[in-house]
Amino acid sequence: MSFELYNIPQGKIGIAYSGKDFSTGYLELEPGTELAKHNRPVLEQLMQIKGASTMIMFDGDEQKEIVMEVGDKLDIPAGQYHAHANTGTESSITLWKASGDITEIIDAIRKSSEM
Repeated sequence: MSFELYNIPQGKIGIAYSGKDFSTGYLELEPGTELAKHNRPVLEQLMQIKGASTMIMFDGDEQKEIVMEVGDKLDIPAGQYHAHANTGTESSITLWKASGDITEIIDAIRKSSEM
């Protein structure tokens, strides 16, 4: 399978690989945008490669913000609710890897987004 790039209202999602064992790609967020609160059923690993992003981590009614600068890494445990935000003035690119099967989530992105 070749690299896939999808336009979303907040920017772009690139999918490099998606299978039952893992999925990987990148998220590009335009300034002033945010993905809705979500979770994944598997470990998600992030690395910031351009700009900065703010990860909003939810624990019940509590939330914690983690600012990721270029080179920063973050592991998000399976089931952890979170949101990706770009509060900066330039686009933000975050590499992601999901360790496990999220093929249904990837298929939903493919169906709901424009290539």
